[in-house]
Amino acid sequence: MLRNKIERALRCAACLTVLTSSSLLWAQDADVTGVGNESPLYRGEQLLQTGSYAAAAEILQMTDGLDRADGLVGASRALVMMGNYQQAMVVLENEIDGENLADHPLLATQLAEVKRLVGESAEAIEILAEVIDGLAEPPVRTLVQYGSLLDFTGRNGEARLVLDQAVQRYNNGMVFASEDVGMVALASWLLGNFHDANSLFDEATRANPNNLEARTLWADLFMEKFNAADAERTYQEALDINSRYVPALVGVARVISDERAIQRALAINPNSVPAMETYGQMLMRAGQEDAAMEYFTQALALNPEAIKTLSFLAAQAALEERMADYDGYYQQVEAFSPGNPEFLGDVADAFGNNYRFTEAVEYARASIAADPEYWQGYTLLGSNLIRLGEEEEGKANLEIGFENDPFNVMTSNMLTVFDELETYETLESEHFKVHMSERDARILWPYLEPLLEESWTTLTAKYDFEPEGPVLIEVFERSEDFAVRSVGLPDIGPLVGICFGKVITLISPDTLNANWQEIVWHEFMHVITLQMTDNRMPRWLSEGISVWEEKEGRPYWGRDQGLDLVRAEREGKLIPVADLNSGFSGARTNADLSFAYFQSYLVVDYITQQYGFEKLVELVHQYAFIKEDSARFREVFDASLDEFDQGFRGWIDNRVAEIDVFVHTEDMPDEGTGHGHGVRENSSAILAELYNNASLKQHMRSRIEENARDFQAHLQLGIVLFKEENYQEAKMSLETAYDLLPSYTGYPSPPLVMAQIFQAEGNEEQRLEWLSVLLENQQHDEDSALILAEAALQGGNMERADYYIDRALQVDPYRTDVHRLKARYADAIGDSGLAVTEYEVLMNLDITDPVEARTDLAQAYLNNGQHSEARQNILFALEIAPSYRRAQEVLLESIDEAGN
Repeated sequence: MLRNKIERALRCAACLTVLTSSSLLWAQDADVTGVGNESPLYRGEQLLQTGSYAAAAEILQMTDGLDRADGLVGASRALVMMGNYQQAMVVLENEIDGENLADHPLLATQLAEVKRLVGESAEAIEILAEVIDGLAEPPVRTLVQYGSLLDFTGRNGEARLVLDQAVQRYNNGMVFASEDVGMVALASWLLGNFHDANSLFDEATRANPNNLEARTLWADLFMEKFNAADAERTYQEALDINSRYVPALVGVARVISDERAIQRALAINPNSVPAMETYGQMLMRAGQEDAAMEYFTQALALNPEAIKTLSFLAAQAALEERMADYDGYYQQVEAFSPGNPEFLGDVADAFGNNYRFTEAVEYARASIAADPEYWQGYTLLGSNLIRLGEEEEGKANLEIGFENDPFNVMTSNMLTVFDELETYETLESEHFKVHMSERDARILWPYLEPLLEESWTTLTAKYDFEPEGPVLIEVFERSEDFAVRSVGLPDIGPLVGICFGKVITLISPDTLNANWQEIVWHEFMHVITLQMTDNRMPRWLSEGISVWEEKEGRPYWGRDQGLDLVRAEREGKLIPVADLNSGFSGARTNADLSFAYFQSYLVVDYITQQYGFEKLVELVHQYAFIKEDSARFREVFDASLDEFDQGFRGWIDNRVAEIDVFVHTEDMPDEGTGHGHGVRENSSAILAELYNNASLKQHMRSRIEENARDFQAHLQLGIVLFKEENYQEAKMSLETAYDLLPSYTGYPSPPLVMAQIFQAEGNEEQRLEWLSVLLENQQHDEDSALILAEAALQGGNMERADYYIDRALQVDPYRTDVHRLKARYADAIGDSGLAVTEYEVLMNLDITDPVEARTDLAQAYLNNGQHSEARQNILFALEIAPSYRRAQEVLLESIDEAGN
């Protein structure tokens, strides 16, 4: 393992990153004859460089003499930037019509490039072949474009020979111009020499910082290797030079899903196929399928060889099991690009993104069979195998991918996580296998194991379905490792657990600020629904059921975002059930995502209340088969989707009417953060930054005068009054807020501030009463749970002490004070086995006083009849502190017990 880490570190030291270099005063290719040079070529190139494409095309066509070829190539490129492809070809064809193409290599090469843009690859190859056959030393660009087309059309062996010629030309010191160096970089990329490509792109952009093509291709290379940060930066560098450079606008849109960038690109070039493909996929993710299909249709009309569009459409057909349509797309690609591994790889990726991992593996294997040197295929195969729990074979394929393409960030990241997993322990229960760190194994496992088996027993019986096991669970100490193991990249947003059907990945509770037991229960529910439907379950329904089952598991789990619901209903932000998946894929903020979870839960709650739980299970079973949602809902609920949605909306209206609170427009959603994700701060508290206390009180009172049911105004007023120590008035405002919305889950809540007031007044009884009210709706406040547990323990109420200690453990099992309380509870009820468990955990947690920890554990072992373990631990304590009297007494007691 260490060797693997060292090797990976050394090889990734050369990974694709933006290289630093000294600035050059003059670009190597620049015309430095002076500002006064006003030739059409000079003026046209300046206009082209700054994005004035129409003017550039007009002026560049006016060039003559020695400038004529460069001028017409520039004019054609300007026309391409505007999407005028036919005109871009005409200006070239008019010049070379009837001529020997070898006499006009630059014009012919540009013509071939435009023909490729409109799906005429065969004609483009003929043009380039004629140029190359007619010249002893064809231009570098001609060689590279020809090699790229040969590769695209499945003539890989020929392609390598041609591309090697371009690279050899550079190695022989015969390539100088920035544009040609950029082309050699592209040749190296196509040959799989990614390190060379990276260095050459750097050289090309240093030679001419205004080489937008090389800079954007460089960013494309970063993007292919999942190096999003460098890709975005490099695209932006191109846009800083020319904000209308369409390839860079498309690139930025791909990296950060920037809809404005793609709209700008299409405004400049309404016929840009890459822009259409990118926008189509963005719209599809947002649930706007009809609009997306319009762009895909336009893309194919412009370029019948638009392979990204064809692979996307093929993947959609295969996902929907329209295999005749899939075969049609496949044959269409075979006609112009036989054996294209990227087509199959894209289909594999689509299946993986839709949690159809078994099929993803099949398509990934097919992509490798089509081209054993398609290294991304090994990454796709490996990543999907490990999501199926086939870790050994998955890792082996990732190693092949890394060995041949160490610059693929996703591959490298996943292998690094596997190195970390090798340090983890593996524990097993009846139905689960769990990888976790040694620390988690010692501290978390005693509480995780019974929870897992409880979830299995409860939920498999409820849904009458037993999933394939053992279910693999991996608990990561670092959130970055969790993200990489889940999606291959270190940023996964607010997610803290992911289920793949047979595999669950989690963040260790030591890193979380949320109820880890609720998360485990939620993710195992996904195992059931995903396996019941062969992973065909739509996300909204799977998430809705998992959230619904949270509250079924424990009454204080789940989501109750009543205030957010009122806001969404009154602002018209509820999503039609048919489009509910877009609430996840199109979420722009964490608040949007949180509400998508909540609305999905509400739909499930509506189903169970209006139709019964059996109908919910029946709907789940419907997703095991390919059919339209309209047919599923008609069969299960005897209603169309629209009728179902209308019923749901009526039910929501009644729920909002029952909540009956006013939501002010200046307040932002905050109950999602109260669910445990994000900063626990009441959103209206931000107003304190805009007003002093006096004006804030006046502002909130004016809001209350306008609407007496303004929950947030009462709450914020109570908070300010509490801070001013005006406790009586604060209580009145906070009690009013609580009466308006007793189920509020945001933070701070009225019960929490009320408890703080009574603490300040020294009224412990009322303080504890309000803390108990708080915990009815706030599941993440372990401090309050500990206070209540201590009080119950002191009062001899063992049942309540156990309940509140468990509530605290559900949030943070790594606090020593939680386990000290539980150990005291175990001693108090005479449960020697439980005491052993708690003192064992404390020995691993409490490193401040190892002698006391060992002595406590020895006493617990002794009480549990484990005399050997007791003596072993007490002798360890006495080695450190031979004169410690309590340890000596425990040793004597252990000897006496053994003698008896």
